[in-house]
Amino acid sequence: MPSKNTSTLNAQTFEWNKRPYVRAEVPSGDNRGKVFTVAQPLAERYEIVNFFASGGMGLLLEGLDQRTQCRVLIKTNLFYDVIPYAKVRDQEGFTNQLRLPRKTLEMERRILVLLRNAGCNAVPHPNDFVYDSNPHLEGPYTTEDRKEWKYNDQDMLDAEPYLVMEAVEGQSLEQVLASTPGRRLSEMRALRIMCQVADVLHVLHQPKPMRAGMTWQLIYQDLKPANLLISSQDRVTVIDLGGCQLLNLDSGQKLLPGASTAGYCPPESEQPYNLLTPAADVYTVGANLFQLLTGRSPLEFLPSAVGTMQARAAQFDFKHLDCRPALKELIQRCLDPEPAKRFADAQTLQRAMSAILRGM
Repeated sequence: MPSKNTSTLNAQTFEWNKRPYVRAEVPSGDNRGKVFTVAQPLAERYEIVNFFASGGMGLLLEGLDQRTQCRVLIKTNLFYDVIPYAKVRDQEGFTNQLRLPRKTLEMERRILVLLRNAGCNAVPHPNDFVYDSNPHLEGPYTTEDRKEWKYNDQDMLDAEPYLVMEAVEGQSLEQVLASTPGRRLSEMRALRIMCQVADVLHVLHQPKPMRAGMTWQLIYQDLKPANLLISSQDRVTVIDLGGCQLLNLDSGQKLLPGASTAGYCPPESEQPYNLLTPAADVYTVGANLFQLLTGRSPLEFLPSAVGTMQARAAQFDFKHLDCRPALKELIQRCLDPEPAKRFADAQTLQRAMSAILRGM
């Protein structure tokens, strides 16, 4: 992941409230063409040097820490669902739409800290969490009567959160597949990668006592090739933990719903009020293994007219799965529509994959 100059962003520079900013468009992916604006330097410390990735509502940028001269990744919210409120000049509704995505980013930092403290090095190290202004939110917006309206809550404009993480070398697994013949991996390589992922999921799923009456359990739920970075020797880093479901085991209350991607998610994700269990992540491992071995994206097996942002399970056709019987059986078990028929948890699944690897 080489450092690059902001010119590679095709960025425009401008001033707002006597501070410099850069404005650019997402150059590729589902959010291609969406505009983002960031202070330069961010929080008077981090220079924005390049676009890295964007998915869902998130944006990931490459940066340079001007104090340490180390490269970093900077995550923020690319956009918010505020247009309906701007159209009717609903400032309070507009403000409320900013709160949950910002809270989710703050929660992602806490999750990364918990995982790193638990000895999990396959997630980025959270270096810093900073706030800065986002003039892009100000507008102007076009209202229903075709006039202009600006969002003028200065405190909210100045409180855009940014999660600063260690720079991670490598390509996304999605990029690796795109450059691989047939967009598929060998059985051995696919299992090596997914065994590492299962280790992360095992740590993630462990109950985490926070205080009396509060025990967290996290379900990743949005496992897909775009969220896995692959470096030399196929070392895996799991990114984008902002989509986790957060559950208080003591009360059974869902604290954060998280997000999932159609095709990769299990059938129980289709009902937004369901409380997901570790079996949901077992399913997503199976969906990813299916793609790695067949070269066929789970999106190809969705019912028609289903978007990737709508939680919907795929109808996999296992005739495309040409691999050793033990591995095919493992994937089919992961993808069983009934959670109770899948592997009990990520650790059990990891052991089963390791046993197949040892027999190769």
